[in-house]
Amino acid sequence: MNEAEPQSVSGITFSWPGKRLPGAIDPARVRLVETFAPLLPAREKAPDNSLFFGDNLPLLAMLHSAGQRFRLIYADPPYNSGVDWARKLRRRGPKSNTAAAVVARQVQYGDVWEGGAYLQFLYERLYLLRELLTDDGTLWLHCDHRHAHHIRCLLEEVFGPENFLNTITWRSQTARGAKVNAFYFPNSAHSIHVVARSRKTPPLWQPPKKRTVLTETEAARTFMRDERGFFRTSDPGDYTFASLCALHAEGRLYAPYGGEVVVDPAGQRVSCSNGGNLGVKYYLTALGDGRHLLERAVDNVWEDIPGLGTAPGEDLGYPTQKTEALLERIIETATRSGDWVLDPFCGSGTTLAVAQKLGRRWVGCDRNLGAIQTVTRRLQGVCTDEPTWTGFAVFTTDPPPARPPEAVCLPKMTLSITRIDGSATRIRVALAPAEALPVGVDWRSSVDSVVIDPDYDGQVLRVALADAPPKRAQLIAGVYEFEARSPATLAVRILEIGGGEQLLLGKI
Repeated sequence: MNEAEPQSVSGITFSWPGKRLPGAIDPARVRLVETFAPLLPAREKAPDNSLFFGDNLPLLAMLHSAGQRFRLIYADPPYNSGVDWARKLRRRGPKSNTAAAVVARQVQYGDVWEGGAYLQFLYERLYLLRELLTDDGTLWLHCDHRHAHHIRCLLEEVFGPENFLNTITWRSQTARGAKVNAFYFPNSAHSIHVVARSRKTPPLWQPPKKRTVLTETEAARTFMRDERGFFRTSDPGDYTFASLCALHAEGRLYAPYGGEVVVDPAGQRVSCSNGGNLGVKYYLTALGDGRHLLERAVDNVWEDIPGLGTAPGEDLGYPTQKTEALLERIIETATRSGDWVLDPFCGSGTTLAVAQKLGRRWVGCDRNLGAIQTVTRRLQGVCTDEPTWTGFAVFTTDPPPARPPEAVCLPKMTLSITRIDGSATRIRVALAPAEALPVGVDWRSSVDSVVIDPDYDGQVLRVALADAPPKRAQLIAGVYEFEARSPATLAVRILEIGGGEQLLLGKI
């Protein structure tokens, strides 16, 4: 990408202190460091789904130069919130939600920007994101109240105002506690700007529906009923006479005040015998057992999808994490099965986890090691439960942007390997602390995950077994039995709750 390429699509420009056109971007050099492919554990080629550890700007340039294109890009960049986002490090186990389980506070990423640096940061990436979209692809850019208006201006400059589709307002939380006293109303919503690569090619669009299951009593409280079931009515708007006649033949026209539908062929008019406005009936779907399905169209105000505060079962402890229901709606609206999805600020990995579950192919990027560790662990669980698309690969830029932190919660560990009942292929692997711990202390409470490569080549960790409990109240097993060939080098990586890693090697 050269300096002459970036330019306003429509002549609209937006200025800020220090604005400059993006310069030439050297594509990142990356190195494969890990794979997890539960369906094909012996596969030589890395899986297509890819997670990249590094600054996304050169990584986006690399994807562009490789000809990669995406039908959906969901971007949830920093918000210029002025704070350093941190997580509480909690010990795992049945008492993980207590105050005593918190052992430290760890900064995950900084979100403090000077002058126009924040807008310049986004500006440089938007040009590449535009080029990475398919002709019928869309970019969904997630932001909050601080810069939603600035970001819309940026998007209109880079993509052109004619390609701006909509802004979704998502109720991300409910005002509570001290927030209810915020000056001039609390901020409880985020914005998601949606833009098309080019409306000359209609963007892929699969309208979602809000689905609610009602009991007989709930349906009767809100809806009218006839011999066909519960229904609501809507104004026919600009329906033609022929369309109204067709609806009447189906029994789907409603006349209020106990009246009847009157059809006047001569006057090409349909009216109600007792006055009032004609209505079109929309029936609930009877599901049986006294249950009825209500479907409604989705508009650009999303209040039916909870934020993380009301979906605690999904909480991974990573700051600014989004809920799976939000990404499910976005991915199902803008893609089909098998399509490519990109998340250049993948954070806790919600986009990637949902894409994996829905049978989409994906690429994720993040420069924060804590994010990469969180996503890798999360996806190992997803791929074990729902092994779609054979798994994923992890790459790092060369050199990597950061090293794992030193272990802060876990003692030095040892590894033992034994044959099971004299078997030539089945082995037992057991982990244990190198020194005795105080009575009542379970070392597993300090471990987030354990992965095993039974044939480690010293370069790429090809994970064949992953122990990554999805709930914080659960502990890793610490003892594992599986088939392994001999001779080989076995590698075990232990990820502790603070991000520290131990790699243990043993001979089979």
